[in-house]
Amino acid sequence: MPKLGERVTLLIKRMGQAGEGIAEDVSGRVVFVSGALPGERVEAEITEVRTNFSRARTERIVDVSSTRTAPPCPIYAACGGCVFQHWEYAAELKHKEDRVRQALIRIGHVVEPPLRSIEGAHEAYGYRNKGQFPWGGIAGDAYLGLFARTSHQVVATKHCDIQDEIVNQVLQAMPGIVNQLGIPPYAENTRQGVLRHLLIRSTKNREALVLFIVHHWDDRLKETATRIIDKVPCVVGVGANVNSDRTNRVLGPHTRLIRGTGSVVETILGKRFKLSFESFFQVNSLQVARLYGLALDALEEPLETVWDLYAGVGTLAILASDQAKTVRALELSPEAAEDAGANIALNHAQNVTMTVGRAERLIWDWVNKAAKPPSAVIMDPPRAGLDALVVESLLALGSPQLIYVSCNPETLARDVALLSAAYDLSAATPVDMFPRTDHVETVAVFTRRL
Repeated sequence: MPKLGERVTLLIKRMGQAGEGIAEDVSGRVVFVSGALPGERVEAEITEVRTNFSRARTERIVDVSSTRTAPPCPIYAACGGCVFQHWEYAAELKHKEDRVRQALIRIGHVVEPPLRSIEGAHEAYGYRNKGQFPWGGIAGDAYLGLFARTSHQVVATKHCDIQDEIVNQVLQAMPGIVNQLGIPPYAENTRQGVLRHLLIRSTKNREALVLFIVHHWDDRLKETATRIIDKVPCVVGVGANVNSDRTNRVLGPHTRLIRGTGSVVETILGKRFKLSFESFFQVNSLQVARLYGLALDALEEPLETVWDLYAGVGTLAILASDQAKTVRALELSPEAAEDAGANIALNHAQNVTMTVGRAERLIWDWVNKAAKPPSAVIMDPPRAGLDALVVESLLALGSPQLIYVSCNPETLARDVALLSAAYDLSAATPVDMFPRTDHVETVAVFTRRL
């Protein structure tokens, strides 16, 4: 077993999650090595020792991978946002596709996964339409940035390579405005100060919303809102969200509009979606059309009824409304459901109905009252995947087809195994919604066995 601080030479065999290379020490124990790529031989310092594995930090690369590239971001080594800027994008895509494949084999028990080639992004940078930045510094010398890896230390930056142009304009302009007014950042250790985070949301038609997340209300925020709208004309609305709790959760329960409008409209596959400050929406406006297009293309017509169990602001439910006679949508968040209602009206989708509630609590009621199974069930669950009660209900329901949009290959694979009692995985397509990060989405299609 290696010792803390020991320097070892390691051969990186494959890539793990969070951008760590995976090697084995002389005793055969797994070592996760930050900053290392598959095929490289590195000298590394052991930074953590556990019973079954160790972690190490690359100190020197002895044999350099041909796929290694220079990160464009000056704070890449410290920032906890991206993990793959030092890797060629083609290699990143291959890794993400294989991650989905191996999860389906290892966890889903699918011997030969029906995996299609990954849908890579046309642009690996400048794609994010939403940024969430913590404040650091002191009154008069405040700055925005991102948290350093595995810490809450703010690494200052005025530009993020994966954010779009409008988000970066606000990111660059806001600290100067705040410092002119002397508004202090919030300090976790003393619980003093005002500014906690800044949330920026943009759209393809060049409109943006800006939300201050603050410990408590400060009247100077009114002037800050006026100045950012003047300085960055794309900003059409500014709000404040109060979070006075001692918590890692970013958003608090109360949001107020300070200036302008509290919503913007984004267009996806010909449908329009109203988004408020806190709305959940896919952050890659270009790739989302490919992601949801795969889900819609998989629906087998004719469609009588479609259920959407994790509807959010109604995106997939509304998109599916052109193919189905009726769509029933279910969403946990009342705020998201309210946005969904507005979006249903905005798109004149009169065949879509929205219910507020938790899927695992309402699904049995839906199943028991259904005269017959829906033609298809669409699911875009959180990273935790499907609750056990939802899986049980789906097996009892017997819908001919399930469309599962996953943001976590491991929980998708777990659910594949659970659903295999009645369903075959007929297709799975990875989609890279978040280039340069370790996240990968998958559109999985299930067909009920006759």
